[in-house]
Amino acid sequence: MRARVKSLGVLVSALLVSCLLSWSEEAKKGPDKAMVTSPKINGADLLFPPGFDRLYDKIYYDTKGTTSKSPQATAGAATGEPKKKSSPLSLRLYGGFSRLAAGDVNEGCDGFFELLELYAALGFGTASGGYNPIHAGYNFGADLVFQLSPNIGVGIGAGYLQSSKSSLMTLSSTSIGEITLTGTPTLRAMPIRLAVFFTLPLGGKFNLTADVGAAYYAGLKLEAAQRLEIGATDWEEMSLSASRSSLSDNLGFQGSLGFEYKISPKMGFFLEAVGRYASFKNFNTVMGLERDSAGGEDTNEGKLYLQTFTYPDGTYSSFTIESTPPTPDPPEVTYREPKIDLSGFSLQTGIRIRF
Repeated sequence: MRARVKSLGVLVSALLVSCLLSWSEEAKKGPDKAMVTSPKINGADLLFPPGFDRLYDKIYYDTKGTTSKSPQATAGAATGEPKKKSSPLSLRLYGGFSRLAAGDVNEGCDGFFELLELYAALGFGTASGGYNPIHAGYNFGADLVFQLSPNIGVGIGAGYLQSSKSSLMTLSSTSIGEITLTGTPTLRAMPIRLAVFFTLPLGGKFNLTADVGAAYYAGLKLEAAQRLEIGATDWEEMSLSASRSSLSDNLGFQGSLGFEYKISPKMGFFLEAVGRYASFKNFNTVMGLERDSAGGEDTNEGKLYLQTFTYPDGTYSSFTIESTPPTPDPPEVTYREPKIDLSGFSLQTGIRIRF
């Protein structure tokens, strides 16, 4: 760059000398003939040709370092378009492990498994396997968040939550052969929630995150199926299905605490733990179906009850569907309506996209 400036200086000096000589010759011709302006050739200014100002500014300011800018560049920056502001909207996509309480659901679905255990305890055979309660499951969803400030936002989201577990148990008896029992209950819902989201910078690229809000569990549904096989040819199947989409009956609450790592100004990766309270009352109507190997089939509709049988040798509980409230016979038989409890927690991970 200095070599270019030096060369330009030599060129300018030569032009000045040429101009002075030319001016002297004109001066000898008389005062009227003397030129007071810079010399020109065919109308072109030899000292300051077109573009000389811009060329000089470029060379001069380039030699001052990258932090200096020419007056033209400064004026351009001042009159240019303003920097585009980022949108207050962000999108959270998440998924992970979920655990439900489902206490009464498990209590009602394990009835025949408890009965086989009782038979084994009384010496009617040898049992293996057993009932696996539904607790673990999965969930995923998305939240659209509007930032009221850099640290506080409000958002609405929707997700999907499900827990299901299969069970197998056998009772081997010398008198009636082998009894095999299988069962698969499933609980599912689609939480739609409104929440307040908090972000606390921890320094660097890390943020502490939290949220709290209410959730409406749309599409709440319970499905349970069992199959009892006795020997090689006899079998019986039992199933029930219940669902509800009532806003007032399906309201719950949840909150979370987690950490976010900002991959870029527009994207972050987060890991969080979610606590959930979602305990609902009994379904209004349940459909039940029973079939057997003899060709029999029976359909019933009513309300779901949890019945408990108490005997000197043990107790067991199971679901029953009744069109009218059943009459208890304590202490041998008692009835109560179950709770459909989705309370629990989730461990989930996801990404946050800022627009």
